[in-house]
Amino acid sequence: MNVQIQGQAKEIPTQNREGITYVPILDTVQALGGTVTWDNENKVATATLGKWVATVSMAAEEADVSGTHVTFTGPTLVEDEKMWVPVRFFEKAYGYRIDLSGDTINIVNPLA
Repeated sequence: MNVQIQGQAKEIPTQNREGITYVPILDTVQALGGTVTWDNENKVATATLGKWVATVSMAAEEADVSGTHVTFTGPTLVEDEKMWVPVRFFEKAYGYRIDLSGDTINIVNPLA
């Protein structure tokens, strides 16, 4: 699938598992202007976008976002040395609008 952020094409890989579209958290957060750190010992990614900080564990279906519990549509995956999250994670955790139309994923910040 193609990925667009704010209408701009981005080189972000995707995969589909059991009807859930996944994107790598690092690539996607960086494309959105944020940062990600990885705690290899505990298998936890910390993704910061603006004032929001999401803590996501490997194989989890939930995250802590600045103190608020958020669930999403499927478990995180670790594959090819990347953590993959359901693309809807960005909707639930950060409030982005996600539009899956045809072969394109549109990620839009409704406040921009």
